[in-house]
Amino acid sequence: MRRAGPWPDMAASRVVHLVGRVTDQVFSFLGPATSALADSGVEQSVVLLDDLRFRHLLPRFHDSVELVLIPVERNPLRHWRQLRKAFRDVLEGGPLKAVHLHGLLPCLMGASFARSSHLAAPLYFSLHGSKSLRPPTNLAHSILRVLRTLFGTSNQRGIANIPAETRTLSAMTRQAVELVESPVADVFFRVKRNEARYPLIVTGNRIDNPRSAELFAQLAVLLGGETLRLSFNWIGTADAGSMVRLKAANVGVFDVTNDQQRAARLAAGWVYLAPGGTRGFPLFLVEAMAVGLPCVAVDTDNHRDVIRHGETGFLCRTETEILHCIAQLIDVRALRMRIGQAAREEAQHRFSGMTFRDSLFAAYGMEAP
Repeated sequence: MRRAGPWPDMAASRVVHLVGRVTDQVFSFLGPATSALADSGVEQSVVLLDDLRFRHLLPRFHDSVELVLIPVERNPLRHWRQLRKAFRDVLEGGPLKAVHLHGLLPCLMGASFARSSHLAAPLYFSLHGSKSLRPPTNLAHSILRVLRTLFGTSNQRGIANIPAETRTLSAMTRQAVELVESPVADVFFRVKRNEARYPLIVTGNRIDNPRSAELFAQLAVLLGGETLRLSFNWIGTADAGSMVRLKAANVGVFDVTNDQQRAARLAAGWVYLAPGGTRGFPLFLVEAMAVGLPCVAVDTDNHRDVIRHGETGFLCRTETEILHCIAQLIDVRALRMRIGQAAREEAQHRFSGMTFRDSLFAAYGMEAP
């Protein structure tokens, strides 16, 4: 039974999601959110850009969710026009329970259309770490003014899955923004730690980030060699230049897209290194914590909101600090076990599927089934 909230009581109504590219960071929220709503009997449509790089995520949507795919064009204006048209057509397909906009351009596009068409259904928006909103750029100030105009009514509410974005969005829109942190798949909590015979440092990424790859490759060159017997694994994808750099540094590259495979790769590690900040939810870092890996992360806002330095992991500002923390963890097994266990407990407390579902339904003004 649903409690009184902003959603109209219409049994046959739907939730429509408008998205751009569904990256791993976006899917970390959107996938579990659509599944939770589907399990409660809510019909849903997701209008999104069909980027080949992230097509492996599409089969992971709940079977009942309608996916409206817009091919990515060489001219981006073309596919954004098609996305807007498809969004309009889906909205006209029947009664609406709510509309949820994901990403900066979908937010601006969807909110503008909803405003001009006098949409009555509640409108939710999530920016998923858009880099365009980082002040003090002129672009950020311009977007700030637009957001305040578009999201200025009680019928529109912000939902963020990272604390830093909750604070930013609240300041920008001058509204309360709900925090609903993305969950981690159960397989990462269930996998047993199985450390490799010799020290193994792992990291992961599925978004091109040359700086992260460069730092990891430099670390592999600096610490590699037969004497220390350290090895390094990169779990995910990288651009062509980064791939050459990683392989030249004898870093093992494993482009796995399956949760079970990724959990197994992480479970063999001794230390997880998060070398660069993610714009959105730090999915790979949180998955490593759920596995029970002690994590060393570059000190960024998103990492600082996840890790408590010295308790559930380590935050570093310089390469020297990174080397010191990694050396400590490799040399002292008891420290690895203590930090890894604390990280896993923190992940279980904050990033379980149950915690996510309860937070999501509270943000939507519904009672969880």
